[in-house]
Amino acid sequence: MSMKIGLLKCDFVVPEFRDIDGGIPEMIHRLLDAARIEAELRVYRVWEGELPVTTGECDAWLTSGSRASVFEDEEWIRDFGEFVQALHADERKTVGICFGHQMIAQTLGGEVCRSERGWGIGVQQMSIVEEQPWMQPPMDSCRMLFTHQDQVEVLPPGARLLGSTEHCPNAMFGVGDHILSIQAHPEYSRPYLRALIESREAIIDPITFKAGLASLEMEHHRSEMAQWLRHFLQG
Repeated sequence: MSMKIGLLKCDFVVPEFRDIDGGIPEMIHRLLDAARIEAELRVYRVWEGELPVTTGECDAWLTSGSRASVFEDEEWIRDFGEFVQALHADERKTVGICFGHQMIAQTLGGEVCRSERGWGIGVQQMSIVEEQPWMQPPMDSCRMLFTHQDQVEVLPPGARLLGSTEHCPNAMFGVGDHILSIQAHPEYSRPYLRALIESREAIIDPITFKAGLASLEMEHHRSEMAQWLRHFLQG
């Protein structure tokens, strides 16, 4: 089944890292390929003020991460929040990743703030709190790639907590059958995340920095998460 998927792109890959995995659209393309989703990807440069006119322009939506925070007072962030509200109101299939995950939570009545635990980086174990039909293959826990300072502290009303890590208790949640929200980055590769972490050495405390890099020696459940995304988007 071919789909038209809208990528709500809220950031860009800096030039010195583009030779690792390309830009964000290329990363998403590879994620969709790993999920065996036949899709036309339409990219909207949200951080430059470009948004869809209607929620029906695509069959499903993915939101990217961002170096911005959802609580910053920027016009494009406010406009993005309004579009997320519209996606929810129209019950459009939507997957929020990192910044997108936080925007979904904040827009629908949850709370997002800078984590008192500091940076969450590297490969982290996420426990599955509530199983869903689209979680095929089923797993009690999975390892995913993280890099964030902000996180969802309070889930929005009506949201179901699906996954939790020690650092990020609200790491994955769902709303209805149409929203899947994930703090982790299923689109990232370990080499790209390593480059990001190394570039932030000056702003990450040394213990967290060292542990985060060391964790990248572990495999993560990229293919399994891709299958979950396929079942969610096509279910």
